[in-house]
Amino acid sequence: MATPFRIKRSAVPNKVPQAADLQLGELALNTNDAELYTLRARAGLATDVVRVGSGASVTNILYVTKDGKDTNTGKKLGDAKATIKAAVALASTIPGSVVKVSSGTYLENNPIKCEPQISVIGDSLREVTVIPQNAGSDLFHIAPGNYFTEMSFTGTMDPGKAIFAFDPDTIRYSGQSPYLRNCTNFIHNSIGMKVDGNHAIGPFKSFVTDSYTQYNQNGVGCSITNEGYAQIVSMFTINGDAGVFCGSGGQCDITNSNSSFGNYGLVADGIGPRQFTGIISSTSTVNADTLVINVDQSTIGIQTAEYTASTGIVTVTTNSNHNLVVGMGVTLSGLEFSCSAPHAGITTTIFPDGTNGYVFTINSISAADTFDAYVGISTIEHTYQGGGDVSINVVRPYDGQVVYFDELYYTVGKITITNAGSGYNSTPTITIGSPNEPWSITATAVPTVANGSVTDVEILSSGRGYETTPTITFSTPDVGINTATAIIELLPTYYTIKSSTPVSSGICTVTFNNNLPYSVGIGTTVPFFKQSRILASSHSFEYIGSGTDPVKSLPSRGGVAIQENEVDNRNGGLVVYTSTDQGGNFRIGEGVVIDQITGTISGNFYSKSLFANVTPLILALGGE
Repeated sequence: MATPFRIKRSAVPNKVPQAADLQLGELALNTNDAELYTLRARAGLATDVVRVGSGASVTNILYVTKDGKDTNTGKKLGDAKATIKAAVALASTIPGSVVKVSSGTYLENNPIKCEPQISVIGDSLREVTVIPQNAGSDLFHIAPGNYFTEMSFTGTMDPGKAIFAFDPDTIRYSGQSPYLRNCTNFIHNSIGMKVDGNHAIGPFKSFVTDSYTQYNQNGVGCSITNEGYAQIVSMFTINGDAGVFCGSGGQCDITNSNSSFGNYGLVADGIGPRQFTGIISSTSTVNADTLVINVDQSTIGIQTAEYTASTGIVTVTTNSNHNLVVGMGVTLSGLEFSCSAPHAGITTTIFPDGTNGYVFTINSISAADTFDAYVGISTIEHTYQGGGDVSINVVRPYDGQVVYFDELYYTVGKITITNAGSGYNSTPTITIGSPNEPWSITATAVPTVANGSVTDVEILSSGRGYETTPTITFSTPDVGINTATAIIELLPTYYTIKSSTPVSSGICTVTFNNNLPYSVGIGTTVPFFKQSRILASSHSFEYIGSGTDPVKSLPSRGGVAIQENEVDNRNGGLVVYTSTDQGGNFRIGEGVVIDQITGTISGNFYSKSLFANVTPLILALGGE
C-alpha cells in the first residue's frame, strides 16, 4: 500500500505559517481556509511566506458568485458569497473594500446598507442583474465615497422607492459624493437616484453619476430635494413620469443627457426653506436692480442643550425667541459637555468640533425658544454643562438664491379650460381681473376656437402684482348660452440673484437679474431662499408628453408630444437649458427657438432684440 504524501497542516482559521516553520520547497496547508503556503527565497532579500495559486485571498476584495454561500469568507472566487448584501456587510467593516459581483441574477433582501468608502463592481452591465426582494424599501442605502458600476436592476418597487438613496436611518456628514456609473434601471415606478438633503449633513449632500439609464416606466430618473445636489452626465430617461425632478431647494447640473417619451422632462418645483432674512438699509428707486441689504444676524445664547447619542439629535433651548424655521441652517458654537463612561469626568468646550461641520439643519421646532437639530450619532452620551451660541447661517448672497420684498406677488402662469363652450362662430374676448397695486399690470390672453368651441388659450402677458387669483371670463357665444370657462394658476414672483459684494459690517450690495418695478424703503424685509434649479446643457427631448406606456407613447401608436412638458417650472423653480427635440428644433431656454423644418427663429428674447434693432432702422429710412 502506498504511503500518503503529507504536508504541514493547520485547522486554525486565518493562521499563516512563519518563515521558520518551512524549509525551501516545503508546503503548508490551512485546511479551514483552503489556503496553501510556501517559502520564497530571493537573492539579497529575506525569505518570506507567500500564498500559492490565483485563488489566494485578499483582505479587502470580496467576491459574489451565483454558486457562492453567504457562510463563505468571500475573500476569493472559490470561497465567494452568494448575495451582494452579505458581501457589502463584510466590506463595510473594512473601509476601502471592493465587492466584485460575478455575472448572474441576484435576489437581494433590501435595503442593502453601505458604509463609507466601499465599491460594488459588477462583471457586466448586461450580465449582472439585481432584484429587490422588498418592494416597499429602497434597494441600496449608500454613503460618502461609495462607487457602483456595471449592474442592471429589475423587479418591482412601490412608487417613490429608489435604487440608490442616502441612508435615512444613519445620517452622515457628506464629505465625498457617492458615484454611480454605467448602470441601467428597469424597475417601474422607481426612482433611479434619490438625493434627499435631509438625509445628509454638510455643505454638499450630493450624488455624482455618469451613464445611468432609466427605463423605469412611470418613475423618476433622478429626484433631488431638500437642498440636495447632483451632477449628472449622460443620463437617459425613457417613459418616466419625470426625467429629473428638483424640489424644495434641490439643484442639479445635467449635461449631454436625454429624456424620451414619458410625461415630463425636466421639472423644477418651488424653493427651499428660508435661509435667512435681510433688511433694506437704503431706499431704492423704481426699476432698480441693485439694492443695499443688511444681512447681519445676531447671535442668541443657549440656555440648555440635551443631546441623545443614539439618535444624534440635540434639543436646544435659547435665552430668547430664536425666530428659526424648519429646514434652516444654523451655526452652533462653544457648547460645553461632560462625557459619560468610559470618559467620565472629562469636559469638552469644543462642540461642535468640525467632525460633522459647524452648520446644522433645524429638524423641528417645539416652542419659540426650542428647536431640534441632527448633529451626528455618538457612542458616548454627553451632558450639557453650559455656554454656547446659535446663529442663523448667513452666507454671502449667491446665484441660486431668490428673494422677495415684504410681500410675495404673483403672475399668471397657466390658464386651463374647464368648459370649452359652444356656439362660437368668432373668437371670444377674454377678460382677466386686474391686480390692485399701482405698478401692477393686468394679464391678457387670447383663445383659439375650433368647431365652435374654445380649444386653447394663449397668454399674451402674464401680468404682475397679483396678490390673489384673479377672475377670468369669456364673452358669450354667438349662438346659445354655453359660455366657455377656465381657471388660472398663478406663479410666484421671486427675484434671482446675479451677484453680491462681500458682507462688511453686515451690509451687502446685491444685484438681481430682474428690475424691481416699485421702490422699497428702509426696513423692508428680504427673505432669502435656495431656488429649486436645474442647469441643463445639450439636453435632448424626444416625444415628451406622450405618456409612460412604452407602446402607446410611440408616434406610430398614437403618441403625441407636448412641447410644454419638456421643461416645467413650478412654483418659482427654474430650469435653465439648451435643448433639441425630436424635430431638431433648438432652444435656448424660453427665449430663442430655432425651427429647422421651417427655417425660422422665434422666441421672446429674439423678438425683443429684433424689434430693438429694426425699429431704429425703419425710422432712419423714414418709415412709420
